[in-house]
Amino acid sequence: MIKNKVLNKKKLPLYSLLISVIIVILATISAPAQAKTAYISDDIRVAMRSGASNGHRIIKFLNSGVAFKVLDTSDDEKYVEIELSDGKTGWVATENIMDVPSARDRLLVANNKLSKVRQKNKDLENTIAKLIAETKELKSEKKVLQDERADLSNSLDDLKITAANPLALSKKNRQLKKELSIAEATVTKLDRDNKQLRSNAAQDWFLIGGGVSMGSLIIGLILTRINWTRKRESWGDSY
Repeated sequence: MIKNKVLNKKKLPLYSLLISVIIVILATISAPAQAKTAYISDDIRVAMRSGASNGHRIIKFLNSGVAFKVLDTSDDEKYVEIELSDGKTGWVATENIMDVPSARDRLLVANNKLSKVRQKNKDLENTIAKLIAETKELKSEKKVLQDERADLSNSLDDLKITAANPLALSKKNRQLKKELSIAEATVTKLDRDNKQLRSNAAQDWFLIGGGVSMGSLIIGLILTRINWTRKRESWGDSY
């Protein structure tokens, strides 16, 4: 009895494994094959027929590069059943299909990608140029700020030194007041001297004008005297 129980326990895992394998096989057989995407070969036009032979009716001609889904394969694997993007189905020869897009389509995709990459490079170059200009401007602003900071630091140091020594500050204040008084006195003296010079100049012009007038009067009298003397002499000669 004990041996039978042991044997039954050993058979259970094998039985479970066998059941699992059978279930997987049945699921694989019953599941529909997933349709893959294929393409018509380059540089040809392929006839899509209603059946898997050349004797079947041609439904339409497919240009190279047309994409479709593969639904099934004939028993001799010479034809495949396909489904187009518009839902139409038919059969084409296996030798006329390929698993990758046509060279023309791949070239078109590559050119589009290249154009996008070039545009991105151009945008990046413009962005880099803007960043370089902004960097130069920021460096210039930084230099100005550094200079202003240095000036403020020097002024702050002077203020600290002055604040730390009230006696020096008071002495400096008195010195500045003294210099201001001297400057004001100098300005007053220069103003007074200027007025005196103007007065002297006016007097000089007055004296010069009076001298010119007196000289003119004297010269006139002399000339008048000379004329009378000559007339008298001329009268004496007539007698």
